[in-house]
Amino acid sequence: MAMPKNLFLVRHGQSEGNLVRKQFEESKDESLYSKEFLGLHESEYLLTELGISQAKKAGEWFVQNNFTSFFRMLVSNNVRAMQTAVYLGLPNASWMMDYNLRERDGGLFNAITPSERDSEYANEQKFYDSQPFLFRPPQGESIADVCMRVKIVLDTLARECDGKNVIIVNHGHVMRTFKIVLERYSLNTANDYLSTEEEWGRVPNCAIIQFTRENPFDKSQGLSDSFGWVRMIRPAGGGPLEDPFVPIERKKYSNEELLEEALKNRNVL
Repeated sequence: MAMPKNLFLVRHGQSEGNLVRKQFEESKDESLYSKEFLGLHESEYLLTELGISQAKKAGEWFVQNNFTSFFRMLVSNNVRAMQTAVYLGLPNASWMMDYNLRERDGGLFNAITPSERDSEYANEQKFYDSQPFLFRPPQGESIADVCMRVKIVLDTLARECDGKNVIIVNHGHVMRTFKIVLERYSLNTANDYLSTEEEWGRVPNCAIIQFTRENPFDKSQGLSDSFGWVRMIRPAGGGPLEDPFVPIERKKYSNEELLEEALKNRNVL
C-alpha cells in the first residue's frame, strides 16, 4: 500500500462564519454575533458571494494546470465545503462525502460571543496560547483529536488510491492537521505552526496544498515511497499564487536529540 501520486487539499471559500469573524476583528462590534448567527451550528455556514467567486478561481487553476481527472474526489459534509466542491466546476465530478473531513468542532465557543467566552471560560483557555495542538474548547475538539480523523482518511487513501490523483475539499484546521500528520511535526513544531501569524502558517480561503510522490525537479526518477514534496497554491489571493515545492523532511532523533526535544516540551531549555 502507498499514498496517491498527488494529493490536493482545498480549503473552502469564504463562509458566513469567516465574514462575521473578519468584521468583528475589524470593528469589535459584538452585535455581529446575532442570536440567529449563534443559533447556527458551524457546519451549516453558507458560502458568501466572495466565497463562491474564490471557489471558481480555484477551479480555474486546476483546469489551467491540467488537473481535472481524479481517481478519488472527497469532500467534508459541512455545507460550505460541499458548495465549494460544486463551484470548483471540475468536469466529470464524482464527489464522495466523508464526515471525517469536517472542520474541527469549536464546541461551546461557536455558540457564545467573544466577550462571554473570555469572561466565563478564562480557565478553560489558559493553555490555548502555549499548547494550541492539545487545547480542547468546551464540548469541542483539539487538533490532536482531529489528527485521529485525518489518519482514518489517509489509511483509506493508502489502501485504495496508490499512485492516483486525489482531491479533498475541506477546512483550514483540517488542512493544517494533514500537514502535521504527513510531515510528522513534533509537538513544538505543531504548536509553532498553529500559533504563528506569519504567512507560512496561514491557509487562506480556497488555498490548495499539494503533496506529491513525484519529484517535481526530476520526474524521471519515478514515484517515491511516500509524499516527498509539498507546496501551497493561492488562486483566490492571500499570498503568492504558487509557492515552490519544498522537500518534506521527517525528523528522526538520536537519544541526545530526543532528550533535548522532551525538555523543550516542558520549557526547561
